[in-house]
Amino acid sequence: MASHGPVRRPLHVFVCTTTGRHHCGGQGSERVLMRLRDLVEQRALSHVRTTRMGCNLQHHQGPIMIVYPDGVWYGRVRPQDVEEIVERHLVGGEPVERLRIVPDGPWAATAST
Repeated sequence: MASHGPVRRPLHVFVCTTTGRHHCGGQGSERVLMRLRDLVEQRALSHVRTTRMGCNLQHHQGPIMIVYPDGVWYGRVRPQDVEEIVERHLVGGEPVERLRIVPDGPWAATAST
């Protein structure tokens, strides 16, 4: 039986875009989200959904990106980091360790470490 490539599981990627100088939006998260959406479209990654999200009180580590159902939180994400996240994590299934963060406060329990 011929294989048609790996079965891709559904992923949902959230990017915080809360506005304000010290929030993710003020740190360039809109550019991160647009780069993510461009790459998902270019690569035809139909298994990946992208959504802007509100503040999760981690803007001191922002811009924030979260990949579910993996529970992987990325912090201090720049537009130039997005291609690596797409290739290694969203396509390859391997989180990008250098960008991973552990959220603090009430969100800490949602992260896979």
